[in-house]
Amino acid sequence: MPEQHRARVLVVDDDKELAFILRANLASAGYHAEDVHDAETALARLDSFQPDLVVMDLSLPGMSGIEATRRIKQCPSTSDIEVIMVTGRSESDNVVMALEAGAVEYVIKPFEVVELLARIRTVHRLRETRKELDLLNAELSVQVEERTSRLRILYNFTRSLNEAHTRDRILDLTLRAVNEATGSKRISILLKTEDGRHLACARAVGIDEDVVEQIRIPADSGIAGSVFATGKTFVANAYDGDSTADASGTHRYASETFVSTPLIATTLMTSDETLGVLSITDRPGSSVFTPDEVECIRSIADSSAIALHDLLHRERLDESVDVLLMTVGRLSEFRDNETCNHLERVREYARLLAAELGASPKYAHIVNEQFIEDIHRAAPMHDIGKVGIADDILCKPGKLTEEEFTAMKEHCAIGRKVIESAMAKTGPVPILQMCVEIAGSHHERYNGSGYPDGLAGTEIPLPARIIALVDAYDAITSKRRYKDEREHGDAVETIRADAGTHFDPELIQPFLNCADDFDRIRRAHSDCESDQEVASLSCASES
Repeated sequence: MPEQHRARVLVVDDDKELAFILRANLASAGYHAEDVHDAETALARLDSFQPDLVVMDLSLPGMSGIEATRRIKQCPSTSDIEVIMVTGRSESDNVVMALEAGAVEYVIKPFEVVELLARIRTVHRLRETRKELDLLNAELSVQVEERTSRLRILYNFTRSLNEAHTRDRILDLTLRAVNEATGSKRISILLKTEDGRHLACARAVGIDEDVVEQIRIPADSGIAGSVFATGKTFVANAYDGDSTADASGTHRYASETFVSTPLIATTLMTSDETLGVLSITDRPGSSVFTPDEVECIRSIADSSAIALHDLLHRERLDESVDVLLMTVGRLSEFRDNETCNHLERVREYARLLAAELGASPKYAHIVNEQFIEDIHRAAPMHDIGKVGIADDILCKPGKLTEEEFTAMKEHCAIGRKVIESAMAKTGPVPILQMCVEIAGSHHERYNGSGYPDGLAGTEIPLPARIIALVDAYDAITSKRRYKDEREHGDAVETIRADAGTHFDPELIQPFLNCADDFDRIRRAHSDCESDQEVASLSCASES
């Protein structure tokens, strides 16, 4: 058959002999042809015959071929039918009218049948080519839309990751992005345990929570273990080569838990380490994962791994900074009569008071989670400057003379200078800047009567105002060589009474709101006699 499919041709001509000849030649050439002899019959036959092409005589009884052509092209259901106009009139006006009506070709009678067949073949091939192009364009449009959608998902995912500051948030964003990209109903994230020997399910959808908590597999076992060990992405759109077949010939996995196809398992891996495995399966209709989808999932996994790695690195760094600041802070305590519990209490008091202050609308934009965490870390540095105070003053059991007290007050300036010298090498690090403010200004008073600079009101940095209050509370309620401790209630009343003079009055109500928690912390971290004795002995041995 000359044509790729048996095209349908409707011949419309009132010359019945010519119509018969054309129909016979078309049938001989492999076309499925019919003939009618007027325009009205032709239009009525379109729906049932569904021709690909119409050979239309221009001059017909009743409705003209031009009007019939116009109606064919104007109707949505028939507009893609091609029309070849046949006429004995050669005037240019007729040609123009036929083409404007929608005819694709114009053949002048008399004509050779082979010429008309050649034109029919050409028009039909062009029509089929156009249909193929339309189909291809539609497919490309779908692909472009799908890729655009995935790019949009990746863009939104990476933007959200920039604002994710917890592991849970990163994992939740990862699951959501994978679901949006693939529609999969079962997604799990397995992270390596601390010893690196197992993979534990950290987050999943499509699996019961009770089951999720129990999923813990050897890091070298099964599909997930293989992916974790090799770093290669596993894609199973049908079945794994190592799977077994049952009696019916259906391939099933022999050892892996929760496996179905199609399946993707890929690593959560950075250039430094492999953190775990992301598994995706159970998608609607069990449709296979396309290469583009696999690449999208890899991008999601890579971005998630980087975010998790950075978070872990920040957490380790924060822990290191926390330990370092506490250790450095204890240098001053080791020489003073206060114990390490003083620092524990002050940092807990500071975090508690800052959190209560942050609940106030006025301070919510200043005292955020980062501020609260930073003041908890920085609090142990408030008396670091005491390392520069002579032992006979620092460890003196009685009241200091005016000259000795003047020397003691230098510890604020010393502490500030020490930390500022470190910051001169590191640049403006926020946590160190807070340490500078606390070490240098925690003995300033709200009415300007404090030291070392006589700052007043909000000239005193907020972290220093907070530490001034919590440090005073701890001093009042703690036993020292030169004084006995006082009750919690006494400390509360003293601080209340000093609002606006010693302490920022806006801190008083937040302090009162959580005063009971202050007492709880005080009792939980109370100094014992042995601590006092060790501290006193250390001072005595150095003097």
